[in-house]
Formats: sequence, structure tokens, C-alpha cells
Amino acid sequence: MPNLVHRSASSGLSVALIGGESNGMEPKDIYSEIMYCRTNPLPHRVQSQNRFKPFKGWIWLFPICVFTLMLIGCGGDEILTAPIRHTVEISELVPTSQTLDPGATTTVAVTFNYSGDEADLIFRWEASSGQIIGSTSSVTYVASDVPGAHTITLELTDGFAVAEESVTVEVIALQPLLIDSDTYWVGQGERLVLKYQVSVVRILHQPVLLRYSILQDEAEVGAFLSLEVNGNLLVREAAIGEVQPIESGPIVGEVDVSGIITGPATYEITVTLFVLNPVERGWLLQKAEVIGVEGSSVRL
Repeated sequence: MPNLVHRSASSGLSVALIGGESNGMEPKDIYSEIMYCRTNPLPHRVQSQNRFKPFKGWIWLFPICVFTLMLIGCGGDEILTAPIRHTVEISELVPTSQTLDPGATTTVAVTFNYSGDEADLIFRWEASSGQIIGSTSSVTYVASDVPGAHTITLELTDGFAVAEESVTVEVIALQPLLIDSDTYWVGQGERLVLKYQVSVVRILHQPVLLRYSILQDEAEVGAFLSLEVNGNLLVREAAIGEVQPIESGPIVGEVDVSGIITGPATYEITVTLFVLNPVERGWLLQKAEVIGVEGSSVRL
């Protein structure tokens, strides 16, 4: 006889019916048991089904909590804003003097318009020649020793806005103080002297230089040159010229006399030649001059 199995859908209870009997139970008893299980489900089944009801009740809160946490996390960040860009414009760039002697100074000032805090501005000054002293809206320019036009440029910026302007100053060429020119040394002995009194009224720039140019004209042999200023021997018996020159050119020299000629005063300059065979028109002082001073000179 086939085995019959009955499974209660509500209780999960399985009862095997073998030949109308199961474990000594009568069929009517089995039927009664099955009907009881249907009408009275086991408690654990009910609990298992109801276990997820609380979770279903609050699961909809999950996205709200996530969104709230995102808002809290972002709330501490600063709001980024674009930097404010200011404007700058140079109205005028003016030196107190646009014509200068070499080494002279002038003040250069700028007027400008700026929409921000002026403390944020950077002043970049440059000069094509000469020197800039300072780095604010007003600086001092020290003129170059090179005559001609020179440019002073200012770049004004806060790191973003930029304005640039230039101005030109003129450095005038100063005429050196001429001591003497085209004069021959004359004398009977081996020591030939030219002496001058130089009156300086103003020092124009430093260094002050004594420059000379000497020509070996009719002399057949060389000579020795000495140069003094107020008794200070600056050149001592320097050999110049040559023996029987085929073609002679000027002998040029320059001496720094800044330590002696220091201001307005009268100075005595002596140029001496020691010759071995003096002849008439042997040596010519083509030119002697002092550079960097203003004044006059007379031969003694």
C-alpha cells in the first residue's frame, strides 16, 4: 500500500499515512490532529512572520537620515566666492626736474587711482640708466654719467590689475674744465715744467679725473712724465715716447684726483717732463682737462 504523506501548510507538520495508520494512530485521530494544526498554527510561525514588521515601519527613514547627515557635513565648509578684482590707473608720472647734470638727483612721484586698498599695491621702478632709490609712490633718481635721454618706468600692480607708465629725463653733457691745450714744453735743461692754477667752484660728479694727451713731436728719444696736484705726486717719472718714432700718436692718460680735488678751492697742477736731449718743439701738450668739476684755469 502506498505511503501517504500529508503536510499541513500552516504548521509545517508532516504526518505519514502508511496503510491507513501512522505510528499506531487511528485515521480519525490523524485527521483530528491535522484539523487542529490548521485551526491552531504554531506560535513560532506567527513570530517569524511578524519579526520584520518593525523594520518595515522605519525603513523609509533611512534616506532622510542620509540626506540630513550630508547637510550637516557640508554645513561646516566655507562658501567659496570669486576674488574681487580691483582696477588701477596711473594718472601722472612726474620728476621734479627733467634736465639733469651727470650724477645729479631728482624726485619722481606718481599719482594714480586704485579701487582697492593701496597697501596691496606693489611699485616696481626701473631706469634705463642711472639708479632708483626707494620703492614707494615717490622715489629718488640718480642720473647716469652718460649724457642723453634716459627712461624711468613704473609698473604698478596688486597681483592682478597692472598699470605701467614711463617718463624721460635728459642728462646733459658737461664740458670738462680745460686746463690747457696745444702748448709746447720749453726750457734749456732736462727738466721741463708746465704749471697751472685751477679754481674749482663746484664738484659736478664723482670721480673727478685729470686727463691728458701728449704728443712726441720733434723729439728723437722718449721722456719721463711726472704729475702733481697741490704737491701730491700722482705720476712719478713714467716712461713715454720712443726712440726715433716713425709715426707718433698721442700719449693719453687719466688720473683719479677725487681724493685731492674735493670741493670749491684753488688747486695747483704741475706737469713735468724729464728729457735726455731737449729740442725746440720736442713735446706738445695737446690737451689737459679736469672732468667732473666746474671752474677756470690759468697758466703760471
